[in-house]
Amino acid sequence: MGPMSATDPRHTHYRTLMLAETADGEIIATVYRKLAQRFHPDVDPSTGAAHRMTELNEAYAILRDPEKRAKYDRWLASRRDRRQSDRFVRQQGDVPHGIAGPPVGASQGSLIDFGRYSGWTIGQIKRADVDYLEWLMHVPMGRRFKDEITALIGRKTA
Repeated sequence: MGPMSATDPRHTHYRTLMLAETADGEIIATVYRKLAQRFHPDVDPSTGAAHRMTELNEAYAILRDPEKRAKYDRWLASRRDRRQSDRFVRQQGDVPHGIAGPPVGASQGSLIDFGRYSGWTIGQIKRADVDYLEWLMHVPMGRRFKDEITALIGRKTA
């Protein structure tokens, strides 16, 4: 798709515009206008703003066009599918168990590869120790799981 999308798998046009992948065209246009007003070179002369504006323009060019957006969404989906077979994506059994021992129940969600629940998935930890998940969202090692944990336990925390 674009060079910025290929370099970092977490960097998508949706994240550039700070949007959910389900955002409709009107929301996309509104958010783009607000961000463009903030980072336009006439308003912010810094080189960082100019780079940000370039990213915003690239993202908006794709997401505002229904055909380009559909193609981009398919590309994102295929990239996610490829990650499932990536040798660096850890699967249950690849990670030694922590002091909590072997996981209990069906796997659900991302695999934790550190701490007392090493070798467990987010869903398995939820069934065994929901307080641990709430704590995990707030520590540096667990912040990458924050959105997934919030969705799973259904609570927003500060």
